[in-house]
Amino acid sequence: MNITNTCVECIINQIQKATKLLDFDDKSSKELMDEVNKKAKKFDFSRTPPFVAKEVYELLSIKSNLKDPLYLLKQNSIKNAISYLPIIKKQIQNSEDKLFTAIKAAVAGNVIDFAVTKEFSLEDEIKTVFHTPFSINHYKIFKEELEKHNELLILSDNAGENVFDKELIKVLNLLYPKLQITYATRGKPIINDITTKEAIQIGIHKHCKVISTGVDTPGMEKSQASKEFLQIFENSPLILAKGMGNFECLESYNDNRIFFLFKVKCEVVANKVSKNLADLILKRG
Repeated sequence: MNITNTCVECIINQIQKATKLLDFDDKSSKELMDEVNKKAKKFDFSRTPPFVAKEVYELLSIKSNLKDPLYLLKQNSIKNAISYLPIIKKQIQNSEDKLFTAIKAAVAGNVIDFAVTKEFSLEDEIKTVFHTPFSINHYKIFKEELEKHNELLILSDNAGENVFDKELIKVLNLLYPKLQITYATRGKPIINDITTKEAIQIGIHKHCKVISTGVDTPGMEKSQASKEFLQIFENSPLILAKGMGNFECLESYNDNRIFFLFKVKCEVVANKVSKNLADLILKRG
């Protein structure tokens, strides 16, 4: 999925929002935004939004002198998500279809996203997600594929939703004990995305294998992935890709091994899937 002018505006606004979050003074903020706007004019419109976003987030890292500028935001998101675990666990425990409920919990966590113009409330999402249908629902097909294969690759997204991802993985372990699950993270800190550090922090590595994709983009940009990960990716019979960033990077491949799981949080993606803002999506590639 290539960038649009709307994507460019969104990326610029993200950096502006980050300068406020990081308490940049007026001079530093102006200097950074001038550089961002200059770089934005040269964005390659044949690239995906995550690919071009990494360029300006590198500027943010340099200007803030922080390798992980949104580290505190990620930690707060994880802490907030953990506070809802009792509700999530109870929903799964009482559910007749524990897998479907765990998937709903995992997509609820996808509202934790710094890189969107419209922000959603995790509290509101938890209250409604279990009663909200998927606008695109390929759950039955996903479940059939799970029963055919003994390997599943999960492409992670934002810090905070990894808390709910762990609950999904635990359910998968229970229902499919022979299933080998690999949980893939970003290769370096970018926006509020999950790295191996945040995955291990909440103990996902105790329930599956955790690896790095090697990407420095807020989405699984194949051109940026490590050779080691690409080999794993190409050999995976079944892939669950979480979040809009992974969708933006991978939807053009029309890969039937991939199932995209996300909440629609921008009009560009809404138009791409012919659905509405705030819709829930579980879509085969």
